[in-house]
Amino acid sequence: MKTKRIEAAIDVEEIARVRLQHSPYRAIRRVTCDYDDGTLILRGCVATFHYKQLAQVAVADIDGVVTICNNIEVESP
Repeated sequence: MKTKRIEAAIDVEEIARVRLQHSPYRAIRRVTCDYDDGTLILRGCVATFHYKQLAQVAVADIDGVVTICNNIEVESP
C-alpha cells in the first residue's frame, strides 16, 4: 500500500514538473514542486503575480492534487 502511494506521488510530481518545464511561458519553467499526500507545493521566483498564477493554473487539474500551496515569490521591481 505504501509503495503505491509513493509511486502516485512520483507520478504527480513528474506530471507537474513536465507541465511547468514545457510551459509556453519561460518565466515559469524554473518553478519547482513537491507533492505530499494531496498537496502540491510550488516554489521559485517569478517577475510578476500573473506568472505566479499561470504556474498554479498549469498544474491545477492534475489527478491527485487536492490542494496547491503556491510558495512562488514575486520579484520586486
